[in-house]
Amino acid sequence: MLTSTTDANVGKLVDMIRANRRITIDEVAEELGISHERAQNIIHDILRYRKVSSRWVLRQLTLDTQKQRMAVSLEHPRALHEDAITFCFGL
Repeated sequence: MLTSTTDANVGKLVDMIRANRRITIDEVAEELGISHERAQNIIHDILRYRKVSSRWVLRQLTLDTQKQRMAVSLEHPRALHEDAITFCFGL
């Protein structure tokens, strides 16, 4: 592990991303006093974030997030079916 890849820097970087999901790697590097490459390594390889529509998002879903998404996706067909019955039969 390189000296700038410390738990303290990783923790600060997590806080910075949570406070501003549009923060750039250059802004992170300047704030933490580390190189652009080291900031990029922490964000991409250690924290597993990636940019989507100019925002940092986690690359992988947690188990809880996967369960939430599955529950929501299963709820949509059920709601659609109930609405169709109400629409067709006036129940």
